[in-house]
Amino acid sequence: MIRYVGFDARKKQREALIKGVGSAVCDFFWEDALAKHGYEDREGQQDMSFEIMEAIKSENHVAIEAGVGIGKSFAYLVPLLIYNNKTGKPVVIATSTITLQEQLYKDAEALKVLLNINTDVILAKGQTHYLCQQRADDFFENNRSTTVEQIKSGIAAGCQDRRTFSFDIPNSVWDNINIVRFSKHKCILCNYWSICQYFLTRDKLISTDGVILYNQDLLTIHLMKLRDSLDGLISGEVEIMVIDEAHNLESKVRSSTTVRYGKGAIISIINAAQKAIFADNRSLIDRQKSEAVKVVVHLYRNLEKQMLSQIDRSKHDMKYAERFFFRDEDNALDLLKKAAKSLDALSDSIQLWDSMSVERVRHERNPQAVGDMVTLAREFAELCSSFDDKLVWIERTSRSMELVFCPKNTKKIISQLYFEQAAKTILTSATLTNSAHGSVENQYSYFVQNTGFPVNKGGTLSEPKPSPFPYDEHAMIYYCDDLPHPTNEREVFIEKGVERLVQILDISSGRALVLFTAKTDMEVVFDALKSRHLPYKILMQQSGSSQERTLKEFRENTDSVLLGSGAYWEGISIEGKTLSNLVIFRLPFPVPDPIIEYKTSLSKDAFMEVSVPEMVMMLKQGVGRLIRNFTDKGLVSIVDSRLRDSLAMRYRDIVWDALPIRNRTNDITVAKQFYDQLYHQSSVEK
Repeated sequence: MIRYVGFDARKKQREALIKGVGSAVCDFFWEDALAKHGYEDREGQQDMSFEIMEAIKSENHVAIEAGVGIGKSFAYLVPLLIYNNKTGKPVVIATSTITLQEQLYKDAEALKVLLNINTDVILAKGQTHYLCQQRADDFFENNRSTTVEQIKSGIAAGCQDRRTFSFDIPNSVWDNINIVRFSKHKCILCNYWSICQYFLTRDKLISTDGVILYNQDLLTIHLMKLRDSLDGLISGEVEIMVIDEAHNLESKVRSSTTVRYGKGAIISIINAAQKAIFADNRSLIDRQKSEAVKVVVHLYRNLEKQMLSQIDRSKHDMKYAERFFFRDEDNALDLLKKAAKSLDALSDSIQLWDSMSVERVRHERNPQAVGDMVTLAREFAELCSSFDDKLVWIERTSRSMELVFCPKNTKKIISQLYFEQAAKTILTSATLTNSAHGSVENQYSYFVQNTGFPVNKGGTLSEPKPSPFPYDEHAMIYYCDDLPHPTNEREVFIEKGVERLVQILDISSGRALVLFTAKTDMEVVFDALKSRHLPYKILMQQSGSSQERTLKEFRENTDSVLLGSGAYWEGISIEGKTLSNLVIFRLPFPVPDPIIEYKTSLSKDAFMEVSVPEMVMMLKQGVGRLIRNFTDKGLVSIVDSRLRDSLAMRYRDIVWDALPIRNRTNDITVAKQFYDQLYHQSSVEK
């Protein structure tokens, strides 16, 4: 190890190291990848990799949109693995999906062989994805079933990560045996700590000098700890962070700073905290407890009334909406303040009696329960004291509803965490731009607006790298221009839209993924398609572990049709003829909610500056489900007349320019002919 002597010596040593990294990256892409390993020559991939090297050299942040097929994972893995090998400095790569984390692990392990590099690559998921052996023992003691026996066999074979078990574990079981509250100080007292995969992984994250494959949520929490001068979750030596799927960064950071409480959770915290007090003293806080519970019940009754009222009054379909506005109706704000005051008083009393119980019943105390009560009271107090600086809303869950709040200044928080600390950030995704024209700054304008990316102040925006896939040879967009308006005339639109959808599905004999922005639309269309007894199976997105089974059935039944929403716009990748018809059922304009409302309040032209960019980026993600490799081919159909040529909407050209498929038609006969030519088949053959 060379000892650094002074600033100039450190600077020269770093320059020499980075020069060596750059030379090795060039050698790999220009010589070894092609001549030795038989990889394709992808100009966009090479350009991206060299831009990353330039950012590392100049110690800048960089944002790079890389179209599907560029090979962006290799584009950043190659320089980072070589950088790590030559400098000994750990690097972190954060994604927003487990699927990409796992793929990156395979890619990194393969590249280590090609680059002749031996470094640790750590795949680190969130704690809930791992088994807690102690919780499992407790659960198994009182439960007997075939599933339990299968889990035991999996554990005996070394399985601890949920996805390593050879069968689907129902959420109702997994939620009772996974890790829910990791604490190193407590977990080290567990009999299983020395073989606990999650415990050992957490230890490695701190000490590693290798590559960490993380998720954006945990990385954000780590950076917040560093910002607050606390110990982080990973090595403090990290100097370079890659954020893949960076179009999700804003929502992930907001999620990490969001607080949520349901009525049942609050009452459970109160009850657990009271039980933490010595039994003889519990009755002394009964009155305060009853008052706090009473106010909380009144508050949540008000919230439920608001939610139902918004569903009834909305011009939009809110049947399955998740977020609702918190309004000061029927003294809601006063109820919130009363709840905060009651919880604070109860917390003070519980802490007082708990401190008096320490010596008498040390073995019975539950400090975690008391701590939860303190946190609850503090968070409600902070909400009330800084209400105007918070986004506050009501969120519906599968079982009930929650009061949810977070800071308004997510942009400022992202800037502090990702662009103002010592480590440099490389951001990449297939969808970072909201426009295909104008300056680079204009193309990335919505991303910059939401994240505070420091353009020309230590941050560089890269020219977007277009996908190398032959879109216009392999794909066509069919857009409807003769349907009713999808929101103003919803019922008629659904009726006519289903008729058109049946025609579209007939072109490909099924083999389609149909994407919806509203679950209600999806369910109505599903029922309508099922009632027609079409000659192919109609599947609909399911939740939890059932989702994997549905996707598997869609892949294996090559003529089936799958209806999906939400995560299906970007979370699935199905190659081949099974998905050769991608249908967008309504343009994905955002449904008005508290977050969108806040963004629009900061805009001069809310529709064009917020709604359209949100729609365009989601549409790009959805269209990206069709072509996943160089041989994929098929049809994209947009069942929505708002992209019509006559009486064109002011955003029409923005949408068409943003999509990679230039070949398009509003004539369904032309679309059918194109699809038939792709697969060399006639109507009779189908």
